[in-house]
Amino acid sequence: MLTERNHCTPPVAPAELAPAATRRERMRAAFAGIAQAVPPVSIRMDLWHRDAVSRGALPEELAGLSEDQIEDRLGFCRSARYRTRPYLAFPEGWVEQRDAGGERRIRYRLPGAVLEKVVITTDDQARAGMRGAIVKYPVGNAADCRALLDALEKATVAADFGGFAAFDREVGEAGLPLLILGSCPAHTLMLEWLGYEQFFYAMADYPELLAEVNGALARLFRRDLWAPALRTGAELILHGNHFADATTPPRLFRRYFLPYFQAFNAAAHAAGKKVLWHADAGMGALLDLVIEAGFDGADCLATAPLVPQTLEDYDRAWSGRIVCWGGLPSIVFDPEFPEAEFREHLRRLFAFTSGRSGFIVGASDNVMPGALWERIRAVGEMVGGGEEKGQ
Repeated sequence: MLTERNHCTPPVAPAELAPAATRRERMRAAFAGIAQAVPPVSIRMDLWHRDAVSRGALPEELAGLSEDQIEDRLGFCRSARYRTRPYLAFPEGWVEQRDAGGERRIRYRLPGAVLEKVVITTDDQARAGMRGAIVKYPVGNAADCRALLDALEKATVAADFGGFAAFDREVGEAGLPLLILGSCPAHTLMLEWLGYEQFFYAMADYPELLAEVNGALARLFRRDLWAPALRTGAELILHGNHFADATTPPRLFRRYFLPYFQAFNAAAHAAGKKVLWHADAGMGALLDLVIEAGFDGADCLATAPLVPQTLEDYDRAWSGRIVCWGGLPSIVFDPEFPEAEFREHLRRLFAFTSGRSGFIVGASDNVMPGALWERIRAVGEMVGGGEEKGQ
């Protein structure tokens, strides 16, 4: 939970606060280090909204309203995320996909081996628009890894940037869109190809081969992904997922993650972009390393009681160099979380962030299906409502 100790970055006097602005300008101000009387609020609630609509469970006062309209009503900045969905593309005929019920089998017929991935998606996950779970990863041993390395010579990294400009115009002054590039090369290997467990075995059993694959994939990302991303009009780029003490500890992060992100973030800064990572995991041991990597913001920043770190802990570690976009763990919206504790958490959150720079109030990771609308509305009350109050 939040505590009320001394802040590393003290509030400023009322005369110094940023004047009233559009929601897009308020998001920009957060990244420009400009203090605001009340922090901007941008909360992901697409999972909650999609699930409620599918079950006919939207509250009566929200009947027929889209997620965007609810954000406007509450005074939230638009949770605007353009997903480019980068993926490894191989020559025609190398990849087969079969779907049966909630099971998807993807077979990679590479020159050196046939690899297979199996993904299971439950009905509840499908209804809420959530990803399924990978129950079988394609790479299971050194031979598979070598086959993947050889195949990368014929591969490209494909992504969709074509619709971002129109998306940006559609969002307008309601928010500041994030251009989402997803995982870095090492995390792509962990999350899509080997799984964490096999990746850790590979670090011990065939480290040089693993390093070769990571390096080859990083070169593909640099060749195929960087330039089109940096040519877009996006001001904010989200690149990097789930850095965590347990799964990406400091030694691993330094070897496989840090060099890539230092290079990418430097290129992004030269192009006038700010870079965030998706920070919904416990990462107390990595607080210095994300500064060293050159990040500008932590999206969906997980805080206590979801993880050990409080918002104040991050503020003390980063001293305003990284924008903290979070403060509302998804569990505080759940019926099981005590109402009195929710109210106290919300009070302390806004007491801590109001009149200061470097904060955007958000959820980590999302307002989940079954969350209480009354608690979402309570956050809106802290920022004074939206369209219905003339904002």
